[in-house]
Amino acid sequence: MLVNVLTAGDDVSEKLKTYCNGLPDVDKKIMDAASDEGKSFMGAHGVSAAPMVVVLDEDGKDLLKTTDMNELEKFFS
Repeated sequence: MLVNVLTAGDDVSEKLKTYCNGLPDVDKKIMDAASDEGKSFMGAHGVSAAPMVVVLDEDGKDLLKTTDMNELEKFFS
């Protein structure tokens, strides 16, 4: 599983990044949404705005897209 965090330099981005960095046993990737890498990822996964967390399975399939902390916590509980 790969947890991708697209950040926008705001408080929500920081909260999502902090939460995801603390997740055990998952690969994590933090990207600035304004960077070339962030823009490319957003286009490839149909993300129109940041901040956003996109969780992918081992095959690169989207499992979850959210900015909601409660939804993230439920998904990883």
